[in-house]
Amino acid sequence: MSGRSSAITAVFRRLPPPVAWVAACRRGLLAGLLTWLLMAAASAAAAQPWLVLSPDRQEIDAWPRMTMLADPGGRLGVDEVLVRRAEFVPMAGRRANLGLREGAVWLRLQLAVPLDDDGRWLLDLDYPPLDRIDAYVVSDGLVVRHAQMGDALPFVQRPLQTRPHAMLLILERGLEHEILLRVQTTSTMLLPLRLMKPAAFYAEEARLQMLQGLAAGISVCLVTFALVRAIGRREPVYLHYALSTVGSGLFLFSFAGLGAQHLWSNSAWFADLAPLLSVLVGLAGGLWLVDGLFGARVLSPRLARATRLAGGVAALAALLLVAGVLDYRQAQLVASVLGPLPMLVALPMAWRRWHAGDHAASYVILGWGASAVGATVLALLLHGWLDLDVWTHNAYQLGALLQALAWLRVLDLRDVEQRERAEHADRERQRLQALAHSDALTGLPNRRGLEQALDAALAGVDETRPLAVFLADLDGFKAVNDEHGHEAGDALLALVAQRLRAALRQGDLVARLGGDEFVVLAEGLGDGEAARAFGERLVQAFAAPFELGALRCTIGLTVGVALAPQEGRDAVVLLRRADAAMYAGKQAGKGTVRCVPSPGLAA
Repeated sequence: MSGRSSAITAVFRRLPPPVAWVAACRRGLLAGLLTWLLMAAASAAAAQPWLVLSPDRQEIDAWPRMTMLADPGGRLGVDEVLVRRAEFVPMAGRRANLGLREGAVWLRLQLAVPLDDDGRWLLDLDYPPLDRIDAYVVSDGLVVRHAQMGDALPFVQRPLQTRPHAMLLILERGLEHEILLRVQTTSTMLLPLRLMKPAAFYAEEARLQMLQGLAAGISVCLVTFALVRAIGRREPVYLHYALSTVGSGLFLFSFAGLGAQHLWSNSAWFADLAPLLSVLVGLAGGLWLVDGLFGARVLSPRLARATRLAGGVAALAALLLVAGVLDYRQAQLVASVLGPLPMLVALPMAWRRWHAGDHAASYVILGWGASAVGATVLALLLHGWLDLDVWTHNAYQLGALLQALAWLRVLDLRDVEQRERAEHADRERQRLQALAHSDALTGLPNRRGLEQALDAALAGVDETRPLAVFLADLDGFKAVNDEHGHEAGDALLALVAQRLRAALRQGDLVARLGGDEFVVLAEGLGDGEAARAFGERLVQAFAAPFELGALRCTIGLTVGVALAPQEGRDAVVLLRRADAAMYAGKQAGKGTVRCVPSPGLAA
């Protein structure tokens, strides 16, 4: 018993006195209270709607701090909206993307300007296709400024004549201000709203203008190249390529706001239609290009007709949109239905051609693959299913540029293929012509080839450019042919052709007229003596015997000569006179050269 009480006493002795207990409880309560206050302060700071414009920042993303109020009927005025501030809700859904909406949307942004800031900021809404934007600056509950923006207004009426919708804010320091934006558009409500210092805004804009200008320059070069080819070659496929490139280029130009800034500044009507119109034009060109480039009429006549018809529908929709027969939403529906068709038609055809060994088809797959990715990203973005950022905003532009370059490569390979086919056809034509105009045994021009060459030579004959026509007949050939057979005779004729060629000058021509008769055309022999000397040269070439394997045989040559223009310019007459001279030489004794004098000429 005493041992148990001693243990209990020892335990109590270890406990702190009552004063220490109170102090420990107080410290715990203070720590908990402090933690709660800090958490509450952090929560309050996170819920604070006011966006503080720090002078240390050059750019502020306004999307996370904005609130919105839907106005489906589009009837609310700014005074009503100010009364209904409590109905504004935080932005929901994808970042900077409200998708397609009927009516209008009011956006509210609360700003606090510290004393150390100059209060000069640019409100930048970088989605040029927005139709109408009403911006209100509210200070102390009163509207102190109202500005209108949007592509429904002429460019010159904008607060700032810049590519994106922008206005300069001059806010009084040390106060709180509200920015109210009423946005209404037939297109998707993409709202990449930022606050930027003027210097930072214009520096970034200069870089973007340079990059967009480079892309536009590439498009202009591609279109110019295609038009020059279309005019020079009279091939519609180049015109269709130009039409497709113009459509995609104009879409990107208008989508980025460069068209309204640089091309159609004074036409709000065209600025509103330009994006959709360019899509329809690009679709028409793309569909016709697919039809003409792949030989769709051969691969699938029905598909080719459907492709051409779809291209015609796109072109008609573009015309009706301009004429006002179709409104924006109706034309947009046509574009949405026809949009995937070029890709759906081109890719299967390209796949088949690629498997068949067509190298160009791989570029089609690459180009349409890039375009398909870009178009898919853009479609998802415009339907409100993707966040708006630099990649989703520019994916279609990159895809369209790659597609245009890929199509250009396809056209280039098509040109190479056509040129190779033409060269092959030309070589084949020349080969057939050579066969038709050549002697198969000796390789010399035959009678037809001789007539062609003689007519060409006589066309340039005059007193300063005379022509001698030699008709040569072999002496002793018939005996060799009869004694040793036709094979020996044919081999001997081939050797005769070689020896005659070796005896000619450069520019002279020898042809086989038939049997054992040959004709030589020699220019520059203006009189009978020169012609006789050349003929003797031919005769002397046959002084050495011919060797046909083990057989040695000797044959001679009798030559008749006719001179042009002295004895005429008609090929038939000249050959007849040379033949008569040759027969005269045969009768006088073989192995001679003979000229038959024409009236008034010495023999």
